Amino acid sequence: MSIVWFNGKFAGGAIPLDSRDRGFLLGDGVFETVAVRDHRPMWLAEHLARMEASALELGIIFDAEIIGAGVAAVLERSWTGFEALRVTLSRGSAMRGLASACVAPSLLVTLDALNPSGLPQSASLKVASIRRNEHAPSSRLKTLSYIDGIAAAREVAGEADDALMLNTAGHVASTTIANIFMLRGNELITPGLDQGILPGITRRKLLDSARKISLTPVERAVRLEEIFDADSVFTCNSLRFARPVARLD
Repeated sequence: MSIVWFNGKFAGGAIPLDSRDRGFLLGDGVFETVAVRDHRPMWLAEHLARMEASALELGIIFDAEIIGAGVAAVLERSWTGFEALRVTLSRGSAMRGLASACVAPSLLVTLDALNPSGLPQSASLKVASIRRNEHAPSSRLKTLSYIDGIAAAREVAGEADDALMLNTAGHVASTTIANIFMLRGNELITPGLDQGILPGITRRKLLDSARKISLTPVERAVRLEEIFDADSVFTCNSLRFARPVARLD
């Protein structure tokens, strides 16, 4: 079962997509994925704040009232204990040309059931040849253009659960879908925001909570060989939370 809300009303699954919509044609848009536990979205305000900041940087119209109404309408139909709420905002339709202005963005809000029985589940990683560009906005904004991550995931498919991606300097960045942490002694270490990573919501929560369990949070460049020498390694995102890494390459 999937709940679909598109541009102001519920849809039966299929949506009336404009053939000129830049989200479909160019990946020109932003999105957020939020865990919903017992009908309540986790850290929704933080997710929407990140989405608004990304939209502002990219010049995409972000109407908080309309987006809030869409999210609220979908959440009213929440039907199970663990779900994924996705909010997708496209620049909308425009004339040809990458810099064309748009005045009517497209908003899609969906809600789908998730199976929490496998959480937390360990993961195997393999280093991908595809790099994250720490100088590009696509590395730090949650845009619809995920082609680098898709290519990296396809590269390691059948050999690992996810790809570990390095940046152009050869330092550890993230996996295709998650931030990465390592523990060394009492230090909780993760690549800094200048390393070509998405500023993850769960990542921020973990860093803010580290001192409560006597860990020192550290954000910096991480060399690949450090991962092999760490006491433990785990990934995190908003749907899988913390996921221990059992094997790398």
